[in-house]
Amino acid sequence: MKKVFICLNFALLFLFNSCNSAPNNNEILGEWKEYRADGNNYGLSSWKFNGDGTGLFVVGSGVNKQRFAFTWKKIGSSTIQIQTNGEYTTLELSNGLLLEESFGKTIVFKR
Repeated sequence: MKKVFICLNFALLFLFNSCNSAPNNNEILGEWKEYRADGNNYGLSSWKFNGDGTGLFVVGSGVNKQRFAFTWKKIGSSTIQIQTNGEYTTLELSNGLLLEESFGKTIVFKR
């Protein structure tokens, strides 16, 4: 009986740790808007992540607004892989911010 109890405890511990180690997709869902500390709003962009692994990237404003559909998946604990038109890019989640590396600069997005 003691062996069964110990085996059951190990099985439950393994199951609990497996569930907790899976990437949490909920933290990325929704819209993330580009943030600029200098107040410059030119060309602001946004990422919108849907729960089904699709999304929409929007850049520009007014009549110059462009929209790009993409698919996404979370790889690891903080990396988001984006696929659009057969090309891949990655974004990073860090301290409640979404970070995009572009042309040697880091673009910051907030909810």
